[in-house]
Formats: sequence, structure tokens, C-alpha cells
Amino acid sequence: MLFYWLLSSAFRAQPGRWLIAALAVALGIALAVAIHTVNRSALSEFSRALDLVNGQASAQIIMPTGEFSDQLYDQIVTYQTELGIRAISPVLERNTAQIRVLGIDIFQAGRVSPSLMPFVSENQQQQLFSEDAIFLSAAAMQKLQLSVGDLITLDYEGKAVRFKVAGTVPGAIGQAIAVMDLGTLQWRLGGLGKISRIDVQLQDGKGVEEVANALQKLNLGVRLISSQERDRRVSNLSRAYRVNLNVLALVALFTGAFLVFTTISFSVLRQQSQLALLSILGASSQWIFSLVLAQAAGISALGGLFGIGLGLTVAFVLLNVLGGDLGGGYFSGTVPPIEIDPLALFGFWILAIAVGLLAAYFPAKAATSRRPTEQLRAGSAERVLRPVMHHRIAIILSLASFVLAFMPAINELPLAAYASIACLLFAGLALIPWLVQYCFLSLVNSLSRWQKQPSSLIFAIWRLAHAPANAAGLIAGVVAALALTVAMVVMVASFRDSMTQWLDQVLPADLYANFKQLNLGDEFLKNPNYLASLEKVPGIERYELNVQRKVLFQSDRPEVTLIARPIQQGREAQTLPLIGPIYPLSALSDQSSLPMVYVSEAMVDFYDWRPGTIQTLPAFNERHGSQKVWVAGIFRDYGRQHGALVIDLGIYQLMSGDQQYSGIAIWLVNQADPAAVLNTLRTAIPQFRDQEFMNRSDLRALSLRIFDRSFALTYALEIAALLVALFAVATGFAGQALLRQKEYALVYYLGQSTTQRMAWISTESGLLLGLAVIWGTLLGLLMSQILIHRINPQSFHWTMDTSVPYFALIVLMLALISSGIAAALLASKHNLNPANLITALREEW
Repeated sequence: MLFYWLLSSAFRAQPGRWLIAALAVALGIALAVAIHTVNRSALSEFSRALDLVNGQASAQIIMPTGEFSDQLYDQIVTYQTELGIRAISPVLERNTAQIRVLGIDIFQAGRVSPSLMPFVSENQQQQLFSEDAIFLSAAAMQKLQLSVGDLITLDYEGKAVRFKVAGTVPGAIGQAIAVMDLGTLQWRLGGLGKISRIDVQLQDGKGVEEVANALQKLNLGVRLISSQERDRRVSNLSRAYRVNLNVLALVALFTGAFLVFTTISFSVLRQQSQLALLSILGASSQWIFSLVLAQAAGISALGGLFGIGLGLTVAFVLLNVLGGDLGGGYFSGTVPPIEIDPLALFGFWILAIAVGLLAAYFPAKAATSRRPTEQLRAGSAERVLRPVMHHRIAIILSLASFVLAFMPAINELPLAAYASIACLLFAGLALIPWLVQYCFLSLVNSLSRWQKQPSSLIFAIWRLAHAPANAAGLIAGVVAALALTVAMVVMVASFRDSMTQWLDQVLPADLYANFKQLNLGDEFLKNPNYLASLEKVPGIERYELNVQRKVLFQSDRPEVTLIARPIQQGREAQTLPLIGPIYPLSALSDQSSLPMVYVSEAMVDFYDWRPGTIQTLPAFNERHGSQKVWVAGIFRDYGRQHGALVIDLGIYQLMSGDQQYSGIAIWLVNQADPAAVLNTLRTAIPQFRDQEFMNRSDLRALSLRIFDRSFALTYALEIAALLVALFAVATGFAGQALLRQKEYALVYYLGQSTTQRMAWISTESGLLLGLAVIWGTLLGLLMSQILIHRINPQSFHWTMDTSVPYFALIVLMLALISSGIAAALLASKHNLNPANLITALREEW
């Protein structure tokens, strides 16, 4: 009963401070729960969709560079038994504007992927192979508001193709897909003689690796991948993005731990007379230690529960607003249902309690480490806070931070770099008492030469100089939150500026078009005269055609983008945003005929494609085998996180035999009107009539909007951390006002007016917050360098240049100081009225 009474009285004495501490814990837990839930929901939905589309196939045979000839299918069928394959089924995929369509061999799919089999009534069996028959899943029927017998028009690459809903796909539960006969799809939606993959069922006793090795010996250029490799590829697609968001949420949680620490510390100080009396009356040190820990556990448990509820709510909102990729662009267009993991939620709740107990350990230790009579003496606050915040601890943590910052990624994640940031932050916090004491003792010595000094300034400086640990407890949360905010602001500003410069270099033309929209690549292949017509259009100075295609280098990694575009030898730096020198082929006199390629930074990290080395490109099709290439240089690429390589267009066409084009870039003559030029172009070449063009400024603005959307959650985290820090300042000074009522009462009866007392508080809070924002900003600048030069390259495999937004940081610092002073005055005003001061002084008598 006594235990409960002491706990409840501690809360009633400072409800605002306790609630703010709980809110800080709740904020970190809410962010962690929201991010985990969104990521789990998105990955589960994406995996379910892939499982359904792939049917019950044991593995898949694919071409690393995309679609391949169905003649390869015939060759694989010939060796089917020797390879260890029991059943085999070809598939062609098409993503139309309305729905995803799968073309299957109905006779083979039943043995390999029965969930994709269409269903028709017995008297409609002939509809299976009708030239306009399409079969929709129940989810597709609901999405498109159709039923069996209705007509549907699919838009694909500028063509509108009409089909009739001939039946359903009962095995496709919960996924909106369409199925049709393979031959019909190849004919109606483009792809004669092409397939996307081959689904296979392996013979009993045959493993994927064994069959893959046997398939490789046939030298067909194809690859066997398992469902596990496919799942890892999907996970790796957004893995670094997810981990970074989760770490940011944990940073917010541990920032809240500092508020718990200061809250428990001030609670111990308020209760020191009661705790000393209990100790004298026989209460053991263990009982008092448990009492202090129970306060932290209770408030952290409450914050954890509130955070879990808030996190699930935020997750639901994020799924519907930002999608399953949280603005990262990895699962674009999907809005998965929320998937709750009870075990993970329980783990987050335990984590909240553990953080609270850790934060309360040192105050609890300090409350039981002295004799009861010593606890009643002045300076107790220094004894509670100084053991945790010591310059020796700061030195050790700083050295650890330096070592960790230069460690390589662990399992391709920047875990050591994040630990480096944590050590640097803790070192900066541990150094605060020494910093406060040194700065304000120096200020005392400097002001001693003044003959006239305001009393408010004298009281404020002397108090801060001689109670540094107490002052450090007030501003620890502010420094932590501001350091995190400054680090993120500088990193995002640096990233944005570097990306802006990159866009200026990779978007040199005036107009851009993607031929995939209307399949114009085929039109240029069929009618080369289009190029001659293009050159004659008034206002066009020159143009460049390009090719982009996906290449799968490893089965468990996302595809790499291969870009083929004209590259003039000797002018590579004007064409590509190169990093470092170019390695010419002259270094290899006996290999002078090797094609030259330029790779992004991710290719170096993932596949070790370093400049000055010979590498092998996978086969582009069944007619052209793998190709040796010379890696001539590295270029910066912020648009393709998982790797890209650039090769000259003419060389690529010779290597691959691919004469199609993916897009075009057009340079206009000076002062030419883009709209007028496009009208003339569409008149000269009618095939361009429906082709969408984007100018350079629109593409640049679109890219930056996507960038800002990707960091939307980061911005929210920064704002939330600062708001919590401001509340911490307010509740901290309110607690100080209660603890120092006798001090304020004494100077009140010595003649200090209310105005002078408020000037004292505003001066003290202003000086302390000024030091806090300066120190927090310096810490944040150091942390930003770890983010920019270690975490980003290890997470996303690109580099950037530091760009400090000085104006934004100055505004942030001034706003925090002014709002902090206002919060301190408002929080202290009630506790320092004359009536309360009289009561406080009377208690001393």
C-alpha cells in the first residue's frame, strides 16, 4: 500500500512532466510500430501476389535480360527428364492500364500452377480458346465492376484491345488478375514468339541447386530461380529503406529515454526527504531502488501502450496515404490491408519498459548510494546526475564513435555507422555538465571585471556554473532532439542539392519521351524513314534515341538497369555525371575490341564491377551469348538504387541484335517554342500524335516532388522530436521551480520583485538554451557527416556532397531559444507566485 501511495504521489506532484515523458516514449514506439506494421503489410501483400501469380511452381526459368523466345521452351522440354523437371508451363505477362494479364498454356498450367486455371461452365468449354476470351479473378471482377459475359477494353502501349469475360479464375483468391490462353495473349497484346518465364515442378528428390547446375550446362542463357530467392529479391528491394526508417524510430525512442531519465531524476530529488525518512525507518536500499524503477516502468509501460495504439492508427493512415512503400517508391500503386503482428507489438511494449528501466537505473542507484542524512543536504541533484554525465565517459564514447564510423557495413546494412551516431550522441550528452561548468565559470570570471551587473544575470550565471549536472538534466532532451534534427536537415539538404545538380547534368535535352507508352520502338524499327522525318522538323536541333532494359545479375537481388545511349569517346564527362577518372582501353593492348561500359556506384558495391576490370554481361537472348566488357568508369545515379550501367547505343545494338528503342531526347534550337515544335512533329509523324512528351523543367520538378515525398516521414519525425523537446523544456523548468521554491522564496523576502525574478528565470533559461542549441547544432553537424559519408553510401550505394542550410539552421536555433524561454516562463509562473513562496519558506522553519 505504501509502495502504491508513493508511486501515485510522485505522479500527482508533477503530472505534466510524467505525461510528457510518457508521450516521448509513446512517440518512439508509435513510429517503430507504424513503420514495422506498414512494411510487414506491404511485403506480405506483395509476396501473396507473387505466390498467386506464380501458382504452385517449385521454381521458375527466366532470362536475366527479360522476355525470351518460346523456341527455348521447346529446347528445355526436350531435356526435361534429364534436367530433373517433372512438369513445365510457359507464361507471358502483360501489365495493362486496367489489370495484370497472364498468358498460360492451359494444358500445362494445370500440372504446374493449378491456381491460375480458368473456370467455365461445361457448355462453354469452347470459350477457353476463343480469340477474345479473358478470365478474371473475383477481386478483378469487383475492381472492374464486371461479370461473366461483359466486354472489357484493355489499354496496352497505346492500343485498345477488346475482350469478353468468358469465365473466372477461382484459385486467384484476393488478387486482381486476368488469365487467357498464351497464344491469344501473344497475338492480341504483342509478344508473338515471346514468353516471360517458364514455371516448373521438379521431380521428387531433385533440389533447385542441382537442377539449376544442370540447366546452366546447356548454355541456353537462362537461369533457374527458386521461390526463396524470389522472396529475398522482393525483400532486398526496400530492405535498406525499411531498416533506416526503423532505426530513426528507435532514435526517437531513445531520445524519449532522456526525458524519462530527467523526469525520474527530478522525481527522486522531490522525494529525497521522504526516501531518506523511509530509509531511517527501516526501508531497505533494494526496496527504494525498486520504487524508483517502478516509477519508470509504470510510465514507460503506459507510454508503450499508448504508442502501440497510436502506431497502428498511423500505420493505417500511412498505408492509405503513402502506400505500402512509405513514399519510397518500391511498391508503387499498392494499398495492402493492414497486417498486425501481436508478437512484435508485445516486443515493442517490452522494449518501451526496458528503455524506461535503463533510463531510471542511474537515478535509482544514486538514490540508494548515500546515507539518509547525506540525501537531505544541498547539491543532491548533482549527485544524481553527475555519475551519468561525466567527461571521461564522453571521451570513451567519442573514441568508440570514431572507430565504429570507419567500420564496413554488416550484412549490407550500416549498423556500425548507426552505433557510431549513438555513441557520438551519448558522448555529447555526457559532456554537457563539463561544458556548462566551463562556459559559465569562464563567463563569471569575464563579468567580474564589470562594476555594474544586473542581479538576474549574476544569479543565473552563478547558478549554472555551480550546478552543471542539474542544468544538464534540463537540456539533455533538447540537445538530443536538436542534434537529430540538425543531422537530418543537413543530410536531406545535401541530398537534395546533390540530386538537383545531378538532374541538371542527366537532363540536358529540352524534351523527353518514353516509347513504352505507345510501343513506338517497334514503329521506328518497321519504318526507318521516321528518323529522317524527325530531322526535318523545324525547331529541332538534334535528338538521341536510347534503350533501357532490366538485367538480372543475381537471383536474390533486384534487377539492374542497362542504359544504351550515344556516347562520344572523349566526351564522356559531358554525357555522364562521372565520379573519378576514366580508365581507357589502352591499358589492355590485347583486348582493344572490348566494349566499354560505365557503372553506377551500386554496381561496385553489389557486384564488384570496379573501373579498370573486365566483367561479363549476361546473354541478351538465345542467339547472343554472354559478353565480356571493360568497366571504364563510375557515374553517380540517384534514380536506380540497385545498380545501373551505361553502354554506347551502337555497341549495344551490335552485341544484342536489339534494334528497338525505349525513348528519345530532343534538343531544340534557341528560342524555339516547345509546344509549336511538338505540334509540327505530330503533324509530320502521325504516330507521335498520342505520345506524351515532358520538358526538362517538368521532369526536374517531378523528381524533386518524389524526393520530398520519400522524406515525408523523416520531416514528421524531426517536427515531433522538436515538439517533445519544447515540452521537455517547459516541464523541466516547472520541476525546477518546485525544487527551488525555497531558494526563490529567500531572495523574494530579501527584496527581489516579481519582475526581477522573471528576468532571472528568462536569463537563466536563455543562457542555458543558447548553449544547448549551439552544442546540439555542433553535434548534429558531426552526426550529419556520418549520415552523408557512411550511412547513405552503405544503405543506398550512392554518395553526395555536404551542403549546410545555414539560414534554416539559424532560424531553427532562434525559434527554439525563444519558444523555450517562453515555455520556461509560463511553466514557472504558477509555482513562483508569492503565496506558494511563503508556504515553501514556512516549511523550512
